[in-house]
Amino acid sequence: MLKKSKNDYTVPILYGMLLLSSLLIFAVGIIEQRNQQDSMLVGLGALAVIITAGLFPIASALASLNRDKTDSSGDGIQEQIELLRSINDRVMISDIAKRIAYREHDRQTLRQAVSEQMRQGHLDLALALAEDMIQTHGYQQEGQYLKLQIMTAKTEQIDKKVLDAITLFEQMLSRREWDHALQEAKKLQGDFGDSPHVQALPQRVAEARESHKKELERKFLEASHRDDVETAMDLLKELDHYLTENEAAPLLEVARGIIGKKRQNLGVQFKMAIADHEWIDALHVGEQIIADFPNTKMADEVHNMLDLLRERAAGQQAAARVQNGF
Repeated sequence: MLKKSKNDYTVPILYGMLLLSSLLIFAVGIIEQRNQQDSMLVGLGALAVIITAGLFPIASALASLNRDKTDSSGDGIQEQIELLRSINDRVMISDIAKRIAYREHDRQTLRQAVSEQMRQGHLDLALALAEDMIQTHGYQQEGQYLKLQIMTAKTEQIDKKVLDAITLFEQMLSRREWDHALQEAKKLQGDFGDSPHVQALPQRVAEARESHKKELERKFLEASHRDDVETAMDLLKELDHYLTENEAAPLLEVARGIIGKKRQNLGVQFKMAIADHEWIDALHVGEQIIADFPNTKMADEVHNMLDLLRERAAGQQAAARVQNGF
């Protein structure tokens, strides 16, 4: 009885392992399809089984050849080598088919992942995915396309944030909150330094403040010219927050004239209210004299009369309530 060599079992074992692997892939694909509704792995398993079945005649012939070969036939060895090469080529074709099938599936999955991150506003994560695709062979073009989309979306996102912040900045300027506006301008430059919209914001604060100061000066001089003492005084009080000593020098004489007229007018109003026994009006005017001209002789005189004025103003108010039926 002839004893079989180990080579007699090599081809059947290899073919059996290949067939078993194909069936295993096919079975796993069926399970995945049921669980995840994904038929990709089923198709690959079916393809592997078909290819393995197609190799059966070759495997059978090779096994038969091994049984009939002589101990050291050179022609037999060469034929075995050729058959093994054929098997290897078919397996390689199968691997290539799987890579092609998987590549399209992977590309679609990556697209969906990037789109989801963009939808949620996670642009940095989406950009990282695109960068990974660019570094992966076969995905460079797709990665570059997605990266361009992400960078465009990121620019639009930043522009919207900048424009929203500038709207708040403009409101501060309109309310003449110069210090807060300047702080906001510097903050925006720190947060969005690359944006051209924020480069000139501190300069805009300085220009708006200077423009408002010039407008106050113009209105003050106009009110003084038409002898509108009340308006001129209000403007002068506001100008006091803007003008330095040197800037106030050209307006000093006009300001003194307005202040003198204001003090004179208050004095006249106070005396007339006293003469007419309008104690409530006299008290209000007297309090204004003390507030606006605290270091004057007139303020001292009014201060000495305050207690009497308050007493008489209270009596006048009580009499008015009785007269009106309250």
